[in-house]
Order: sequence, then C-alpha cells, then structure tokens
Amino acid sequence: MKIRHRLIRYSVYRNMFLSFLLLTSIMIIIVCGGLFALFSWSTAKEVGNISESMLQQNSFVAKVIKDQVYNLGNQLLNNKAVMTAMLDKDHDRIKAYHAMTEMRAIQTNFPFIEMIGLYNRSAEQYINTSGISFEEEKDSLLLIEESRKAYFNFTPRTVNKPGIGGGTFNVLTFFLMPSYYSQLPASSIIIINIDEKYVQKMIGGYKNYSNDSLFVMDGDGTVITHSDPAQFMRNLSFEPYAKRVLAAEKDAGYFNVTFEGKKNLVSYVKSSDMNWVFVSMSKYDDLLFNMNALKWATLGIALFMFVLSFIVSVWLTNHTYNPIRNLMDKIIGQMAAGQLTEKVNEFDLLDTKFSDITGQLTAMESAKSAARRAELLNYFKGSQGELSPLFRQEWEGPNFVVIQIMIDSLDHFRRANSNKQQSLLHFAICNIAEELLTGLFKFKLLIIEEGEFGVLVQLEQDSYPPQIVVQLQELQSKISSYFKLSLSIGIGPIVPAMDNIRESYLLAKESHRQRFFEGQGGLFEYQENVEGDSALKDRPYPLKLEKRLVDAIRMNSRQKAIAEVELFIKEMEHCEYQQALFFLNQLAISLYKQFNTGSRKDNAGAALLPAFFRRLPAFETLEEIGEELKTIVGELSDRLKEAANDQNMEVIEGIKGYVKENYAKPDLSLEWMAGQVNLSRGYLGKLFKAQCGMSFSDYLNSVRLERAKELLQSDEPIQVISEQVGIYNTTYFYTLFKKNYQMSPAQYRTQLGKELKDSIKN
Repeated sequence: MKIRHRLIRYSVYRNMFLSFLLLTSIMIIIVCGGLFALFSWSTAKEVGNISESMLQQNSFVAKVIKDQVYNLGNQLLNNKAVMTAMLDKDHDRIKAYHAMTEMRAIQTNFPFIEMIGLYNRSAEQYINTSGISFEEEKDSLLLIEESRKAYFNFTPRTVNKPGIGGGTFNVLTFFLMPSYYSQLPASSIIIINIDEKYVQKMIGGYKNYSNDSLFVMDGDGTVITHSDPAQFMRNLSFEPYAKRVLAAEKDAGYFNVTFEGKKNLVSYVKSSDMNWVFVSMSKYDDLLFNMNALKWATLGIALFMFVLSFIVSVWLTNHTYNPIRNLMDKIIGQMAAGQLTEKVNEFDLLDTKFSDITGQLTAMESAKSAARRAELLNYFKGSQGELSPLFRQEWEGPNFVVIQIMIDSLDHFRRANSNKQQSLLHFAICNIAEELLTGLFKFKLLIIEEGEFGVLVQLEQDSYPPQIVVQLQELQSKISSYFKLSLSIGIGPIVPAMDNIRESYLLAKESHRQRFFEGQGGLFEYQENVEGDSALKDRPYPLKLEKRLVDAIRMNSRQKAIAEVELFIKEMEHCEYQQALFFLNQLAISLYKQFNTGSRKDNAGAALLPAFFRRLPAFETLEEIGEELKTIVGELSDRLKEAANDQNMEVIEGIKGYVKENYAKPDLSLEWMAGQVNLSRGYLGKLFKAQCGMSFSDYLNSVRLERAKELLQSDEPIQVISEQVGIYNTTYFYTLFKKNYQMSPAQYRTQLGKELKDSIKN
C-alpha cells in the first residue's frame, strides 16, 4: 500500500520508478532481440554452408554422366559392326541390322540409356534402338551436324515415343562426332539419349530434406533436370536469382532472395566438367523449422526478466528516494493543512521553498551590492565625499588598480542599436567580464556611463600579473566574436591604498588616449612620463604642410591633396594628444578661411569644413580624422575644378561672341583678347583649344570665311570682300579659302551662279 500511495501522490517517486522500469525493459528488449537475431543469422549461415556442401556432392553427377557417355562412345567406336555401318558408303540393310543388334546389346549394360542412335550422312542412313525414324530426328541431327565444333555436344529435349499412343519422354541427348578426329568417320554422328529422370534420381540421392527445389541448368539458364518435371527445358535466365547465379564469379556460394513473396535461401555450385550449374532453393520457414518455438521461448524469458526488473525497480526507487522523502517530511510538517494537495511535485515544492529563502538573501545582497556600486561610481566621478568605512573594511589591504573598458565607435553603436539593445549589450559585456575575472581576482565591475565600464581590482602584489592581461584580451575576443563589437581597454597604475583609486581611474582614462594614435581594439597600460615629452609639447605647427595642402586644393589636384593630408596626419603621430587636437583644429580653421572668401570659386566646398570642425572632438582615432580629411579635400578639389570649368566656359563663350561681332577688325588677335580678359596669352590659347577643339586663330578664320561666302553672292570684287572680313592680304585670303573649301573664291562664285541658273530652269 505504501508503494501504491507514493506512486499516486508523489510525481518524482513515480518518475524515478518509471525511469528504472523503462531502462531495464529497454535492456531486456535489446538483449533478447539481439540474441534472437544472432541465432537466426548463424542458423541461416550454417544451413547455407550445408546446402552448398550438398551441391558440391551433386556436382559430381556431371562428371559421372560425362565419363559414362565417353565410355559408351568408346565401346561403340570399338565395335566392328558399328564402325562398318558408320563407314558404309551405301545403304546396306544387313550391315545396319548387325549394327542395331550390337547397339542394343551394349545398351543393356547401361540401364540409364533411353536409346542409342547412329547417323551416316554419306549413306543417308539413320538407325535407332527405339525405332525412331530419321524424319523425327532430322532437325536435331542437321543442326548438330552443321556446327561440328567439338567431339562432344549436348542438348536437353523432349522425344516422341514410337508407335501409337506412345507419348513423350524427356532425355538428355549427347552427340558424339567422330569426325572431330581425322582418323574417324567424317560424316557420322553417334546419338546417346539418357533418361532425364535418371539424372534427377542421382541428384535426389544427395538431396537435403530441407530443399524445396533442386535443379540443374546449363550456362544459358535452360533447365536440364528439375525436381518438378514440369520445369524441364524451361528458360530461367530472366529470373533475378538465376541471373545472379549465372553472373557470379565464384564457382560456389549462397545468398538470400525473395521469390513469390517469400524469403528463400539459394545455393549453387558450377560444374568444372560440364557447363552445368547445380542449384537448390529452400524457404526460410522450412529451413528454420524451430523458429516459432524459439520465439515463444525468448518471449517467456523476456517476460520473466520483466517481472524481475519490476521488483528491482521498486527496490532501487525506495532506496534512492529516501533522502528526498526525509526532506519532504520536514517541509510538509511545517506547512499548514490548507497548503497540502492530493498530488505533490517534490521538486516544485522544494524549489518554491528554497526560492523564497534565496530571494530573501538575494534581495539583501542586491541592495548591499547596488549601494557599494553607487558609492564607487560617485567616487570615480569626483565626489568630494570619502569612501565609507564599510567599503574600506570590505576592501582592506594594498595594491589596487582600475581598468577602464570603452566600446569603440560609440556613435555607430548608438545608431545601430535601440536603447533596449544597448542596455542588453552593456549587461552582456559585464556578465562576460565577471565570468572571466571570477576566481582569479577580487574585483568590482560597474557601468560608469554609456559605452564606458570601470573595474576595481585588488592584486596580491604590486605588479601586473600575466593573467589579468590574458583575461582582458579574452574579453575583447569574446565580445568581438559574439556581438561584433570592438573594445579598447586602459589599465591604470597600481596604487598602494584605497584613497588613491580615483587617481588610478583618471590615469587609466588618460592611458586610453593611446587609442587615438594606435587605433581601436587595443590594450593600453599606463606609462610614466618619459624623456622627450617636453619636446612633443613644444613641437611647432606644420605650416609648410598646410600651405602645400592649400596649393594642391587650389590646383584641383585631388591625388596630391590626399597625399598632403597623409603627410599632415603622419606629422600628428609625433605630437601629444591635446597638441594633435589643437593642430587639427587649427588646420580646419585655416582651410575654412582659405575657401570661404566669398568668391564663387573659393567658396565651392567651404560648407564641408564647419561640419568637420564640429565633429572633430567625437573622432576616436587619428586614422578616422585622416580619412575624413581626405574625403573633404578630395571634395574641395573636385568642386573647385568644377567651378573653375564653369568660369572658363563663360570666358570662352564671351570671346566667341566678341569675335562674331568684331571679326572685321584687322588687329583682332589672341594676344589682344588675352589682355581683355586678364589672362596670359599662353594660358588663354590652351584654354580656348581645350574648350572649342581648335585654336583661336583657326576659329577667327572660320568666322571670317563663313562671312566671305555670304558676300561672294554679290557682285563686289573679291579684294573688297577680303578687306570687309578683316583680311587685307588678298593672296592670303585666296589661300585660306581654297584650303577650307577646296576651291578658289572665283570658282565658288561661278558655282553659285550656275546653281542659280539651274534652279530658274527647273
């Protein structure tokens, strides 16, 4: 009754009991099933070996029959009467009678011989001990006689018995051709017919009682003899099991096959004396005749073991459950009657009880821990108050160091994550850091502000242990792998007392400035001032680099301007942090002044510089500033180049308009126009050709010649027309006109007149 009560009421007891019972049941099933399968497999293998051995004995029948056929053939060839009939050129009935008598006498010595025949093609004579005529045997004889490939030929066939109502009988016919040897008759055949039943009886003498069918087939799959007479001469080559036997490379073997819906064991042996294959097929149910008894015996053993396992499971459950039962008795004894239920989950009850206790302890610890964190945070941020005695008592001892952890690319971090995601990531970083440091050092970790964490660590000695660097590098690796975030870490100096931890924090923050020069994701340890720091502070502003940068921008040389920015940034690497920021501010101001003069050309990209100036304090690394400066100066160069191109286009268009209106002036030249637009003659010439695709003089001549073509339609003299368009040298006018239009002015005028007359006629 106790066991039944516990099974119904206590879920843990019930689960333990069912687990033990299930485990033992599975083991019983595996063991019994495995042993049964192993026995079945080994039995089938043994039966296969036995069947194969029996067939090896059966295959000896092929040799016996072949030897007997050869023996009979030799007796016939050594008989004088038979040889006389075989060599006879004429159809002599007396010789045939004597040969028949001798063959019948010989046949009596071989009871398995159904009949013997003799065919002499030269004499067109056929004799047979059973009285079968040549007409009945003609097709077989001619087919064999034509091949004559060997002395010994064989075929199974069905022969009609002579006489009325004789029926048929199955024979294995052996054709002996003496002509295969040169000294014997050239056109005679000896036909020996063996009763197929005789061969089956010989095979059946070796037959295993478990075989369902035993048969012999030739290399083409034709049945020579079969335990089922109806299968005689059936072609089995299309059957899957027969195909597998015929294609097998081994001379003997066995395999399993499903035939007519039942599993069968097929064994085979190939005869080396004749092209015969001995095959036996046996159903598995017949082979393993004691399987049902074995199944019931196995089931009985399994049932007995199950009952035993049930008893063992009860015993194991009671002994395993004792500690839980004792604890449950104490807890249930403390509970009020109204809290008890009919069914109890012991673990839930224990979990609830201990959760209440743990919750109370955790609440007390959390409040205490939160107060300590808030006190330390205020102290780091510059609170004028001192650390409480309780805090000092908790952290009693020397050798303190503060570590500052910063999330790199904080602006991108804010844009890429919502406020909730940012809080979760801060929490995750704290958890991973606590996991790595717990057990190695005494520490307190807190979030100082967004993207910044502080860790107060107490060391056992006044030097950095190697483990602290290894664990911090592991923290960087894990955060990068899990969250794709980069962390930079600054380590302050080791201070001797709790009163100096603010100093360690500030110096850790200062050491973090190395990120500006060395890049993100680094681990920076605080270092004392070294010689040369004063030289860094006194380093002059690189004015020459600034001038070269401005000149490159004004020259619209994007690549050169970017190269000058790289040199300027490289120079900043030799400066102190604050000095580098000051120089970069000065560069931004200088560029703004240079390209904010109010002119269209210089003011093309000046709007980029105020935005850079405002963002400058937010840059975390010098490399980021360099990339931003490269973008700005490249954009300035491109925009200035575009503005200069627009201005040049206006100048050229003005010159072209002036030429079209004043082409008749004889002193109109490139030099005169350069003076009008305040450009050098050479620069204007290059600019004009770049914009128009031709020189200034070519353009002027084209305008003058086009006007001359219009004037040639009048009757004015050519010399006058030349002067009217600004060319006072008539010879030069002729030369230019012919060069441009491939005809002289006079020829052009004549062509115009002719075209006019033609138009009037039409």
